[in-house]
Amino acid sequence: MKLENKLCNVEITIDSQYTVQSSDNKYYKLELNPSGYSHGSFYKTFSIHVNLFYKEYDIALIGNYHSYDADCAILNENILTVMQGNSITQIDVQAEEMILHKEFDCFGCTFGIYSIKNGYIIYGEIEILKLDLNFDTVWSFSGRDIFVTQTTNAPFTLREDSIELYDWENNYYIIDFNGKQINA
Repeated sequence: MKLENKLCNVEITIDSQYTVQSSDNKYYKLELNPSGYSHGSFYKTFSIHVNLFYKEYDIALIGNYHSYDADCAILNENILTVMQGNSITQIDVQAEEMILHKEFDCFGCTFGIYSIKNGYIIYGEIEILKLDLNFDTVWSFSGRDIFVTQTTNAPFTLREDSIELYDWENNYYIIDFNGKQINA
């Protein structure tokens, strides 16, 4: 995933060679393991390359094994917000430090985090969540099956004032930003 604003460029990939507590890892200026994963546990490492235009550096962010590097982050000014499974980590890319790590309840895998007015939408396998600006759950919505499709319909589409969803059985849902279904 690539993100860009006037302050920096950020690229997030998966470092499949990274091993917690190993001296053989690629060099990272910051190695963040906020959930405390150990050598024998299942985890995934995001390799985050930060280009501030006057300097570049890399961050290793160790998190949930069921993390995906597409639609996993939001860059707002100097704050990078990264979702890994059911956790959110915020990094101040200019200060080169983690400023927040918070876990939230969500059934199943999470596929994407999206910024909306007054919060965030989490696209999950079983649930769609709205988190407030403090990453507390405001509401959740579930359908009759998982929000993954076997058709050409996009399972998740964020619109200006609603979210369109298709589930595995091709059921169609439209929900508003209050978590209420607005189609019959």
